Amino acid sequence: MTSTRQEDLRSPSGGLNDLPWGCLARQWSGFVLFAFVLTHLLNHAMGIFGVDAMQYAQQWRWLIWRSWPGTFLLYGAVLTHVTLAGYRIVLRRTWRMPPDEMWQIISGLAIPLLAAGHVLQTRVAASMFGVDISYGAVLQQLWPAVIFSQSLLIVVAWSHGVIGLHHALRYQTWYRAWRLPAYILAVMVPFLAFAGFVAAGREASRLPALTRTYEQTLGLQEVGMVVNAGVAGFAFGFVGLIGLFYLRRRVGSTVTITYRGYGPVDVPAGTSVLEASRAHHIPHPSSCRGRGRCATCRVQVITGSEHIAEPFGAERAILNSISAPKNVRLGCQIRPARDISVRVLMPVLGRHVTSDQDAEALEWAMEREATVLVLDLRAFATLTQNRLPYEIAVLVNRFSNEMRQAVDSHSGRIDVMYGDGLTAVFDQSENRATNARSALRAAQDMGRVLEMLNGEMRGVLPIPIRAGIGIHSGRVVLARIGDGVHQQEIRAIGDTLTVAAALETASKDFIADCMVSKETADASGFNFAGMMLREVMLDGGHASVQAYAIPDAGRLEEVTSTNPVLGTLKLAGA
Repeated sequence: MTSTRQEDLRSPSGGLNDLPWGCLARQWSGFVLFAFVLTHLLNHAMGIFGVDAMQYAQQWRWLIWRSWPGTFLLYGAVLTHVTLAGYRIVLRRTWRMPPDEMWQIISGLAIPLLAAGHVLQTRVAASMFGVDISYGAVLQQLWPAVIFSQSLLIVVAWSHGVIGLHHALRYQTWYRAWRLPAYILAVMVPFLAFAGFVAAGREASRLPALTRTYEQTLGLQEVGMVVNAGVAGFAFGFVGLIGLFYLRRRVGSTVTITYRGYGPVDVPAGTSVLEASRAHHIPHPSSCRGRGRCATCRVQVITGSEHIAEPFGAERAILNSISAPKNVRLGCQIRPARDISVRVLMPVLGRHVTSDQDAEALEWAMEREATVLVLDLRAFATLTQNRLPYEIAVLVNRFSNEMRQAVDSHSGRIDVMYGDGLTAVFDQSENRATNARSALRAAQDMGRVLEMLNGEMRGVLPIPIRAGIGIHSGRVVLARIGDGVHQQEIRAIGDTLTVAAALETASKDFIADCMVSKETADASGFNFAGMMLREVMLDGGHASVQAYAIPDAGRLEEVTSTNPVLGTLKLAGA
């Protein structure tokens, strides 16, 4: 598709630089710390090749993190991230939150406790007592005495960073294409690091023992006592600070937030509307977990808007991007000092949803990689002209049943079925290739079914049954459609469906039974050599998509190759 079309799909948040300075500083400091942990774990993974390989890689890592700029950047990031994250935790008005957000807090607080001893035995030992901190020497101290705590530190620090990075980047348009490789790396890196740690630890245990002097051991013990006391003091002080702010809010002034449909709730002044919803179990979605990066928590302020500060920064950018009226605000960003009444504009649907589940989009909408197939019968009015109602019902039901079987047999799902056509979604995998191949094989079966129906109903119908098919791959939004009381159904929404429908319409102009977008063809891995590549205009000529025109969908034949996954798709007899 053209660049004009892609710009329409940009995230409403407008990018990282629209965030408030505190959130922005916390994010960028988190990026620095994530880079440090990533290089450290990759260095561990080199242990698969031996201690010497780890030591060689460490020299390059030290060029970055032990230089003056690297040291300043690392320690500055630690101070910034710990301070701002601690500030955010202390000021929380409710502890009801989604599970991943709770893990972010728990893991963030656990990292200093788990890492204190490791930092003491490495950086502190080297800088204060001249201890050898080469990988061989350090591994002899760690293996196997502290294998459990070190493994736990890897899991906690890495998962904390991965979740934070995901939430920071998820609204960037380029992140969609890299999400699956990122997931794979997120799983592989800690496993490789642990494997390298185990392999190198075993090797180091067989090396000549590198002992420390009495002065070094005594000095580290004394410093260790100070560090442990400091960590314990920090932990007790932090918990006490949380309790102090909690008591302060309990005895402070309160405001009343009246929710349309749920009634009034009293909360401490300064509590955001989203926090109030969570505290009182009022369904209120928030895809970004209340960080001000999306618009799913938006509310309409019915009364009291004059007592709320004007939007700025990220909130203003998001509201402008959705053309929100003045009385619509982000629930996570407004902290009323006086009584207000609001209406949640995007309520969470479903009977089993609670506010602390939040469920991002899993309960009401989610975005997935999919291939969409749109089919429409040709000349349906002519086919049913002068037919008895019973005959029309037989034709429609036979067509629907056969098409449904063709879709179901290839792990697809009928999104919409109407009298003379259907829309099918193939989204069983986040792998675009799998979905594309399934849709193409379903189209092949549909062509065979139509030939079979023509054979059975020859002489009954005035003309043969023909159909046009359009197939396109891309991201779709799967939304739960319903009023929350009656039965709800999952429906696919988005540009991918629009393009697939446009391809089906264009099949008439190109005298083809099937139009397959180049995105789907490339993703499938099938060979479309010899097929005609056409330019199909979209949106009244403002955008276009390239697609292969296949004259006879019923004769699509997959030729099995030596590879059990990839084959060759060609027109039989061509």
